[in-house]
Amino acid sequence: MAEIEDGSGYEYRAKVDSRNRLFTDSISREQLEYAILDGNGYNVSTGSMVLSTDSNSAVGWFKYTGKYTLVIHEILVILGDSTGGTGVGVITILKNPSEGTIIDNEIPVSAASNRDFSSFNQLPAAAYKGAEGYTFTNGDNFAITSRSGSAQVVSFDAAPIVLRKGNSIGIKYTPPSGNTSQNIIVAGTVYEEKVEI
Repeated sequence: MAEIEDGSGYEYRAKVDSRNRLFTDSISREQLEYAILDGNGYNVSTGSMVLSTDSNSAVGWFKYTGKYTLVIHEILVILGDSTGGTGVGVITILKNPSEGTIIDNEIPVSAASNRDFSSFNQLPAAAYKGAEGYTFTNGDNFAITSRSGSAQVVSFDAAPIVLRKGNSIGIKYTPPSGNTSQNIIVAGTVYEEKVEI
């Protein structure tokens, strides 16, 4: 029969009291915080784009190419005021898009930065920004929401979205009707889950 003995007073041994209770200290952290402290958390941002019509445009595409599990913690769509637009703009998130001019034209995002400033780890992904009239020609709708044409931040609390190797996510936006100019930025917080689940 295996026994756990009281190791009080000895380095690297646990205390067991007279009621057979095992005493340990632990530190609890959210997975995102742990990943960042381990050099595996990242910010991704397209940088600013200007949409000059009210037509639908692909504005962001991200494909995970690593060997672990990538968790999307949050997606932000940052909208500027629409000039000339009335009504609402529509944001659509696509699951696994793989075709379209946003992918063919390969404009790298402005930032894909490690949240640990001392880490040299790079995010294993392809990440592109879009432009006026860029397209997706496949992928399934995952989430759709609408907002007025005024400046605001739209937060998709992913909680979480999981990408395995080869999975992708796309964001497209249709500005309010009559729009002639609207700034948009797509940003996200992601981390690699390297602990076996």
